[in-house]
Amino acid sequence: MLKSSRTIGGIAALVIVVGANVPAAAQTGWRSANFPAPNGGLVVFRIMAGGNPACASYNARDCLWGVPSNRIQFNRVQPLVCGARHRAVWGVTGYENPRHWCNLAARSTGSVPFD
Repeated sequence: MLKSSRTIGGIAALVIVVGANVPAAAQTGWRSANFPAPNGGLVVFRIMAGGNPACASYNARDCLWGVPSNRIQFNRVQPLVCGARHRAVWGVTGYENPRHWCNLAARSTGSVPFD
């Protein structure tokens, strides 16, 4: 009986350690910046594989404006990706206005979006 208690305790500890590492892995590549109007303020973003910036969002529509990275539940994030996806949601790609966060994020990181 003692052996099985140790095994269960060891498994529980392993689950806690693995669970604790999931958010850290999910945070990889994200950065934050303050952007000017029209979409001004702090936003956490990353550059996606296609070269388009994407903001942290829980619904793939609304950026989490003003939320610092240490308050974001990265395992829940459904990014809003600039370009074609942004146009489908908002009617613009985010690259039309040189002051839009999509445009500024792409330029600040040297990424070249594909759409």
